Amino acid sequence: MLFSTLCIITPGLLYVLPRCPTAIPVVNNTPAAYNTSNSWRALQYCKAAYCPVDTVMNWSCGDACSNATADFHIFNIYENASTSNMGFSGMDHMAEKIVVVFRGTANTANWIQDLDFWAMPYPSVACGDLCTVHRGFYKAYSSIREQVMEDVQTMHARYPTYGLFVTGHSLGGAIAVLCAIELATWHLPWSIQLPESNVSAGATGAIASAKSNPAHLMPVELYTFGEPRVGNVYFTNWSTSILSQERQFRVTHAQDPVPHLPPRSWGYVHVPQEHWYPADDSVYVQCVDSGDAEDPACSNSVYATTVSDHLLYLSTCTRCTCDQETMDEIHNYTLSPDIKTILGLEYLIDNPQPNDVEAG
Repeated sequence: MLFSTLCIITPGLLYVLPRCPTAIPVVNNTPAAYNTSNSWRALQYCKAAYCPVDTVMNWSCGDACSNATADFHIFNIYENASTSNMGFSGMDHMAEKIVVVFRGTANTANWIQDLDFWAMPYPSVACGDLCTVHRGFYKAYSSIREQVMEDVQTMHARYPTYGLFVTGHSLGGAIAVLCAIELATWHLPWSIQLPESNVSAGATGAIASAKSNPAHLMPVELYTFGEPRVGNVYFTNWSTSILSQERQFRVTHAQDPVPHLPPRSWGYVHVPQEHWYPADDSVYVQCVDSGDAEDPACSNSVYATTVSDHLLYLSTCTRCTCDQETMDEIHNYTLSPDIKTILGLEYLIDNPQPNDVEAG
């Protein structure tokens, strides 16, 4: 993802926003610890989303498909010509998961959405009037949302014991957050209203049992890689309460600049929980963040201007294939001086030593 536009930092926005009222947490299974195997599988799904659509549809996209799972059945492909978004959904029968994947930035049209830092009200009464989200990210999500939600309901009716697994890289990570939050607020399977004929054998009883016992709500597992900030502190606090009993993991890498945009000086805050890989190896830091504060000792502790770190996660490239041409392209990406200045200001929020920053 490349940023080539200067965003004006408004001094009046550099303040600590108050905590919003805490929402009632969704009842769900006990939270799971970060799982490196699941993280690797999620990244392979993200890589697959960058592959040619026909190879994804046939699940013949090479290493990305085979490394994710051999027993994956595509349910649908999501494309929107006006926003150039792409994603897919399907069933991982080995892991017993309904999987929803969103592609990251793959062309200029997607980059433009990332460059738009303006916010809009988040259209959820439960979140409250003060909740805002990134306008471009929400527009991207909205362009394919209706079909995604319909398909998840259908898959869930057929496989009511399967969990939900949502993932995305870059812009796809932002869309994945919006999707996972909405799915968590559904209290599945309470939202299922499909005809009996659409429900697989034995599913009717399982759905009835779940409806009578709130502890049987479907778990939502969320893995994102190089995700940009999605909303303001009110949105993040509310989202944290919604996902507090879920399994959400925001993976960051070294000096990837994208997780530091849009800037906090514009009022944006990340949804927890960050897991930061400081280098290209298996060592990671489980960060201490919350709904209204990011961990200054994790990725916020570095001056993040290395674009290649955004395209290399878990020691592999995030594209469909990692041939020499792709790797050369990745390592040749650079940031504009304007964006370096913005990232330098972001760095100074947590690290107030100007002599440590070479912005420009």
